[in-house]
Amino acid sequence: MEYCYSTDAELLTRIKENDHQAFKEIYKRYWKVCFLQLFKKSSSKELAEELTQNIFISLWERRQVVEISNLSAYLMSAVRFSFINYLKNVLQFDQYSAYKKTQGEIGTNSLEEQLAVRELSVSIEKGINLLPRKTREVFVLSRLEYNSVKEIAEKLKISEKAVEYHITQSLKTMRLALKDYMLIITLVLLLVE
Repeated sequence: MEYCYSTDAELLTRIKENDHQAFKEIYKRYWKVCFLQLFKKSSSKELAEELTQNIFISLWERRQVVEISNLSAYLMSAVRFSFINYLKNVLQFDQYSAYKKTQGEIGTNSLEEQLAVRELSVSIEKGINLLPRKTREVFVLSRLEYNSVKEIAEKLKISEKAVEYHITQSLKTMRLALKDYMLIITLVLLLVE
């Protein structure tokens, strides 16, 4: 079969059937466009090559599950997201490095850290104690013991909707109880993600 005369839609159908030649044709048609877009964004030949390869590897690995109606548009979106993810990872690494440097400086004062942790623990305990009995039970089972909504419903013999209600209520109360710590928690979570 002459793959060079096949439409993108035909090639996509064939790669779902594990046709390596069809995939090679897609690669041949689109690698340069992807590479040039990434090179224009990054000004790095090596990075553009790596990200282009990753896009096509992902296409092959996901060929059975991904639904593509317009291959060119799909690949251009993949280029955009690939570069955005790269920038995000670089930014997170920089933030993490800066965070670790400040932690190294703060780490010398372990008494201060211990007091902060103890203070946070006391605030969490106070927040939990503010909860009504049933809401407290649900919160503990959900957030501290990591049970699913279904498991909690079975344990407490209440509906899953009731469990979801209690979780929502407990989170509202805990947000208020921990409002002084929310900025710190958010920053730490952003650095960890």
